[in-house]
Amino acid sequence: MEDEVLREASKVLTILSKYDALKIFLQSVEGIEAETDAPEKIGLTKKRYYTRLKQLVDTGLIEKSKGRYVQTTLGRIIYEKALQVLFEHVRNAKKLQMLDVLKSSGKFDMDEIYRLLSIKVGEDKAKVFMEYGELTNVLVEKMNNASNEVLYATRFFNEHIINEIIELHKRGVNVRMIIDRMLIEGQREKVVKQEYKERMMVTTVPFYPENVDRKVADVPFSFMVIDGRETCIELVNANNPERFYAGVYVSDENVAKQMIGLFETLYAGTAIARANRR
Repeated sequence: MEDEVLREASKVLTILSKYDALKIFLQSVEGIEAETDAPEKIGLTKKRYYTRLKQLVDTGLIEKSKGRYVQTTLGRIIYEKALQVLFEHVRNAKKLQMLDVLKSSGKFDMDEIYRLLSIKVGEDKAKVFMEYGELTNVLVEKMNNASNEVLYATRFFNEHIINEIIELHKRGVNVRMIIDRMLIEGQREKVVKQEYKERMMVTTVPFYPENVDRKVADVPFSFMVIDGRETCIELVNANNPERFYAGVYVSDENVAKQMIGLFETLYAGTAIARANRR
C-alpha cells in the first residue's frame, strides 16, 4: 500500500482514537450548530472542544456548511462503513468470546454456534455481572423462585448454589445437572471434613438426592436455565479459562430455549457420573 495512503489513514485513526474527538464526530452525524452551547452539551471545555473540532476539520472528517458542522463525504463513509461495524462488534464482544470457547470445544458445528449467538436480547432483559459473588447471589435468589425445573451445567463448585439445589429438591422442583469432569476430580481431593460430604454427594453421586439427575462431561462454560424462561451464561476469558471472568443473566424465553437445546445436547452425549460414596 502507498505510503501516502498509510499516512492519511494514520491521521484519521489518530484523531478518532481520542475519546472527546470521537464524541464530537458522532455528534456531527446530525450536525452541530456553529454558534451554540455544544461544548457544554458534549461535556467538554471550550478549549478542548474547539481544539478537537479543528483537528477533525483539518483531517477532512468534518466541514462547516450553512452554519453547522457536518460530516464530509469521507467522514460519512468512515462512520457508516467502519465505525458502526466496530461499535456493533464491541457490543457483541462477549458473544464473540463465547463463540471462540464453543469452537475450541469441538462439540458444536458452526451453524449451531451462530444460531445460538445470533439471538438479540433487549438491554432491559440482560445484565452482565463481573463479580462471581454478586452473580451467585442473583442465581440463588432466582432459584428460590423456581417452580418447575432448573437445568445447571457447571465448571465451578459453589456451596450456596448446592444448598439451594437441595432445597429445590425438597420442594419437588426437578433439577438436572451436568458437572465438569475436572471439577469432580478437584472436589474429591478437597473433601476432608464431614460437613462437606453432603455437598460432594450432590455433585458426584448419581441420583443423590433422589430425582436430581447429574452427569459428568467436559463443560465448555457454565450456564443455568430456570423454568424455561431465565438463563445465566458464563463468559469465559480465553486467556485465563480456568477462572471466572463474567456472567450474563438473561430473561428471555428464546434464549432459554436455545440454552435448553445446548443442555440436552450435552446431557444426551454424556455418561452418568460414577463415584464411590464416602
